[in-house]
Amino acid sequence: MPKALKKIGILGAGQLAEFIITGIDKVSAPFDFMLSPRSHERGLKLKNKFNLEIAESNQHLLDSCDMVFICLPSNNSLSILSDLDFRKENSILSAIAGITREAICRTTNCKAVHTSMMPGYANASNKGPSLLFPENSEWHEFLSFLGPVFECKTEKEFNVAAVIGAVSGASFVLFETLSNWFENNNLSSKFSQNLLLETLKGNIEIALESDETLSEIISKVATPGGITESLVNQLDQKEALSSWLEGMDTILNNNSSKK
Repeated sequence: MPKALKKIGILGAGQLAEFIITGIDKVSAPFDFMLSPRSHERGLKLKNKFNLEIAESNQHLLDSCDMVFICLPSNNSLSILSDLDFRKENSILSAIAGITREAICRTTNCKAVHTSMMPGYANASNKGPSLLFPENSEWHEFLSFLGPVFECKTEKEFNVAAVIGAVSGASFVLFETLSNWFENNNLSSKFSQNLLLETLKGNIEIALESDETLSEIISKVATPGGITESLVNQLDQKEALSSWLEGMDTILNNNSSKK
C-alpha cells in the first residue's frame, strides 16, 4: 500500500517556493502541496506545472494543512502573518530571510516554529544544503529530499550559519566576475564559464572527499613564489578577501538586530 502523502501548505508562492516544489517533485517525495493564492497568472502556472491545489485564502491554507512552510517576502511578512489565525496543530517552518524565530512565534502565537535557510536554486536539483532550528523529525525528513540538512543546536548558531544564504547568492556574482575576466581576454563566453566552473567543481569535490583541512590543502597548492601565492597576496593587499568577511559581518549584525 503506497505511503500517504503529507500535505504541506506554502505561504508565499514565489521563486523559492517553486525551487522547493521542483526538488520534491523530481524525487517523488511523499509530500503534497497547497499553495497560497497569489496572482492568477503565477498561481495558474504552478498549479498546471505540478498539479497543485491553490487555497481559497491564506486562512483556508492554515485550516487545511498542519505543516506550513512560510517563504513570504521579509518586508511585509509579519504584517501578513498577523492577520491570520494559526491553529495549535500548525507546525511552521519559516524561510523568511532576516526575520527571527522569536518574531514568528510572537506574531503567530505558535509554539511549533522552526526556521530554515536554503540556497533555493540548488534545492531544485536536490543538491542544496538546508539549515534547521530547532530539531524536528518531520521537517528534517522534508528538507532531506532537497539536499543535506544541517541542524543547529542554538538560535545563535543558526543566525551565524544562515549568513551562508547571502554567500550562496553572492558566489554567483563572483563566478561571473571571474568568468568575465577570461572573456575580456579573448576567450569565448562558453569556454570561459565552463573552464571556471569545472575548475571550481573539481576543487569542491576534492575538498569534500579529503580528510585534510582547507588550510592543509592550501599549503599544497600555494607554493612559495608560485602563481597562486602571487594572486592571493594581491587580493590581500587590496583587502578583497577581508571585504567578504566584512560583508558577512554586516549581514549577521543586521539579522541579529531584528527581533
